[in-house]
Amino acid sequence: MKEVKSVRITTIVDNDVWKEGLASSWGLSFYVETFTNDKNHSVLMDTSGSFQTFSNNASKLGLNLAAIEAILISHWHGDHYGALSQALSFLKPQTPVYVPSENSFGIREIRRAGGVPVVCRKPVEFVDGLMSTGEVPGGLSEHSLLTNVKDKGLVVLMGCSHPGLVNVLRRAQKASGVENIYAVIGGFHISGLNVGLKTGEFLRGLDVRLVSPCHCTSENAKRGIARIMGERYFKNGSGRIISIG
Repeated sequence: MKEVKSVRITTIVDNDVWKEGLASSWGLSFYVETFTNDKNHSVLMDTSGSFQTFSNNASKLGLNLAAIEAILISHWHGDHYGALSQALSFLKPQTPVYVPSENSFGIREIRRAGGVPVVCRKPVEFVDGLMSTGEVPGGLSEHSLLTNVKDKGLVVLMGCSHPGLVNVLRRAQKASGVENIYAVIGGFHISGLNVGLKTGEFLRGLDVRLVSPCHCTSENAKRGIARIMGERYFKNGSGRIISIG
């Protein structure tokens, strides 16, 4: 896949709060900006399930929702796409919405709100330097968002990792053709200290340089990952901004 010079990921909504004055809600939403020498792109990954939390946080963070070129919905759970139809009303007409599978209700809602649903069963680079993994085998229908940062490697953004973290990362490598995974950010869907330790060991074995679990990752699991990853571990929450490159 194509490289970008840098990427900036802003957590609009998470279960926890990073920046004082913002709100939390059970769910997840990322505002993703990529930068190259000649063009920048902005996309949204997930919308959370609370439009009030989403819109208020986005406003306080000064995010330009009108600049969003596309939306990727990681999977068909309300805490990830529940605010989608309302969010679409703030975007340009015919904004493409990339989804992992058919869902009659969800797709109908996207069309009613003026968006254009695009099912990503297979990997697709939908904006220069931004790619869907395509539907990841191994569990609930889900896909993840990838970007490839020059001199760094892959940045993998996950909604809930229902197919399993290992499956998601292997699919990311195969879909992108990039072996080096620099950063892993999002919901890991794990709980327990021991599972967190094992996950940290797996990520360290891949030489991942930045890991930021959030949303459906339990506090005990986060502690286990942090214990293994050390300074490579980044806390997350509503208002966290991570810049790479």
